[in-house]
This record gives sequence, C-alpha cells and structure tokens, in this order.
Amino acid sequence: MQLNRPDLARVLESSLAARPVADVGWLAAPPPRARVLRERVDLGAGASLTATADALFGWAVHRGAGLTIAPTGPVDVGVTVVQAVHVGPLWFTAPCRVVDVVREPDEAGFTYATLPHHPETGVESFRVRRTEEGLVFEIHAVARHDFWGSRIVPAAAHHVQDRVTRGYLTAARDLSRAARPGTR
Repeated sequence: MQLNRPDLARVLESSLAARPVADVGWLAAPPPRARVLRERVDLGAGASLTATADALFGWAVHRGAGLTIAPTGPVDVGVTVVQAVHVGPLWFTAPCRVVDVVREPDEAGFTYATLPHHPETGVESFRVRRTEEGLVFEIHAVARHDFWGSRIVPAAAHHVQDRVTRGYLTAARDLSRAARPGTR
C-alpha cells in the first residue's frame, strides 16, 4: 500500500524469485476462512473463443478491468505479473504467477496464484468456455486476507475484489464484442 503510483518494474523484479503462497488445489478444496468467488458472463451470439482467449492471454481483460499491469510476457505457465489497483488515495500492488494454462478447442484460460506481498493469499482462474448456451467467460477465485487492512475491514477488501471482478467480466464481454465483425 502506498500513496504514489507504484514502480511496477521494481515490484516485478523483486517478485521474480518468489514462490506462490497458494496452491491451484485451493480451487477444488478451499482452505478454512477462504472466500470463494464464482462469476460468469454470457458473451453472446457470435463471440469468438479464439479472439476472446487472445485478449485474455495478452492481458487485455486485466487492463480493461482498470488495472495497471506489468507482466514478464503473455500468459504462459511461469509468467509473473504485477497488478496495481488504485483505491481512493492508495495504490495496492498484487504480484501473481501463472500456474496453469488451458488451450483446448472449447475452452481457454489460465490460473494464477498470489505471490508474497499480494493483499490476498489465493488463486484465481479465468476461462472462456463454449457451452450449449454459447460462449461464457468465467472467474473462480479462492482467497484469504493477507494484508492487515483486509483482515481488519474485510468488507472493504471484498468491495475492491468485487469491483475488479466486475471489471474483468465487463472487459471480457466488451472485448468479445469488439472481436465480432460489424460490431464496435
């Protein structure tokens, strides 16, 4: 937490050697006191799985959610990303490491785990999937508060997490629409 815009390159450099503090297994078996979040949005008729996945793998969904990010590269296993979110007068950085990537004909996405100095300890999965109803974008997150402020005022931490999650969903929907011929 800081008052000035963080130096993401410095935070990224200091995060490169860090090990994730949560396990992808948390998605299937959340630990005690963890908050589980599952959200999805219908991307609508004509949305392209390939184009939406390309936007996700290029971090466009995260940027579209209003985050400032510094990744070591496009989404791939082992890539480190530092995200910054501005909350009132404060900036929070959130370093993560990509621990799983899925690239299948009917599903694409990734999961990252938090690194030390993230406000939360947990994992978050982002998926674009083709279902019988059409294309959907899904988020599944499991996290516990790590930052002292989040533990004292969990409702505020949940509010920020919910705001960012809504941003991801909106960005994915908007990017899937931009990928369709004849739409904006």
